[in-house]
Amino acid sequence: MRTSAPGHRYEYRIDEHGDWFCEGNPVTDPDLFRILSRSLFQHSDGFFIRCEGEIHPVHVADAPVFVRYVHVDADVAGNLYRVHIELCDGRREPLRADTLTVACNDALYCLATPRRLKARFGRTAYNELARYLQSDETEKGFHFVIGGVRYDIRSERDCESLPNRS
Repeated sequence: MRTSAPGHRYEYRIDEHGDWFCEGNPVTDPDLFRILSRSLFQHSDGFFIRCEGEIHPVHVADAPVFVRYVHVDADVAGNLYRVHIELCDGRREPLRADTLTVACNDALYCLATPRRLKARFGRTAYNELARYLQSDETEKGFHFVIGGVRYDIRSERDCESLPNRS
């Protein structure tokens, strides 16, 4: 993607913990963090932000978005009927359970935001959701049942073949 020619080309990066850096300095201002996070988009040659008419590349160490909290609605028997995720920038949205994947380091991911960016579950979110994890006795896999629908957690190697669920 062609970045804007005029002005300074800023160096942005998101580390493996979801922290943003600009020109090597941590982004500590919550408003700036929200602006950067919500301006992020993916193109075939990487991640970028569009800010004040300029486009700047963003180096992403792991996932561009992090899930801070999981909000579950369950019946008295403990059956899930709705799950929402809260992202580090404050956005809250329904979990796209059909996009859940696990990496070889046991990190849990899903797709989030209207731009369908890869989101990594932070420790708190991971532990909250793991309470509802179910295992297969005959298979070596795990899944969730949300609203009566089973959602298998796929290995990241299988992500290319995700079915579309509505």
